[in-house]
Amino acid sequence: MLKYCFAFLFKEMIIDKVNGQVVPRYLIYDIIKFNAKPVGECDFNIRLSCIEKEIILPRHDKVKNGQIDKAQEPFSVRNKPFFDIHIAKKLLEGNFAREVSHEVDGLIFQPVGKYKPGRCDDILKWKPPSLNSVDFRLKIGRVFGEGLLPRNVGFLYVGSLERPFAEIKVTKDLKQYDNKIIECKFENNSWVFMRQRIDKSFPNAYSTAVAVCNSIQHPVTKEFLFEFIQKCMAATPGQPRKHHLDPDTELMPPPPPKRPRLSS
Repeated sequence: MLKYCFAFLFKEMIIDKVNGQVVPRYLIYDIIKFNAKPVGECDFNIRLSCIEKEIILPRHDKVKNGQIDKAQEPFSVRNKPFFDIHIAKKLLEGNFAREVSHEVDGLIFQPVGKYKPGRCDDILKWKPPSLNSVDFRLKIGRVFGEGLLPRNVGFLYVGSLERPFAEIKVTKDLKQYDNKIIECKFENNSWVFMRQRIDKSFPNAYSTAVAVCNSIQHPVTKEFLFEFIQKCMAATPGQPRKHHLDPDTELMPPPPPKRPRLSS
């Protein structure tokens, strides 16, 4: 008989491509409650251990004894891996970025302390300047003007604001995303559609959109980021670091399974 637990998890849904097949994966990256225990009060390493021991490994055991049929699940479940800051460069430029089966478009620097609800300024999300983006709610409207032909305009909304944050040119392809959450980048002084965010129900907050616009105007390049990390590491000597004969080994994703839909 299956036993159930209650867990408050943070996750993201990604779409991997393995051997030409689309494989949806549910990646768990944080936990703040497990069976009424306030796990969020613990530091991040303990929370990661909780995800592994209480969520991932029990699922593996149930698969082995036949209690869970992964072939019937709509997506696989994994814990999202985190790495020490000193290998940030390798994550972007080493074999990891080339071998992982979905696009690596940036880095998230996660604080090691306890979980902070709401906006957390201690979390740094970095993307190359060319990939800085905002998640908007798109609403396509008809605009009329004296002496002008009526035209369609894509209004881009953030937060719960009633006034649009920006506009985007409406194309034939864009019309299908009316009232959907879409990710856009700013290119050549205009917003450009990147993809639909099917994993989100709400757009970014106004403050997030403003912060992204500021980062577009004042970008942090990859070279500046790596240089800053090196300076921080030099200023905190004596911290233990893991060493491997082949540092790429710990970064490599699991080998592709023979039956991709059955991978965990």
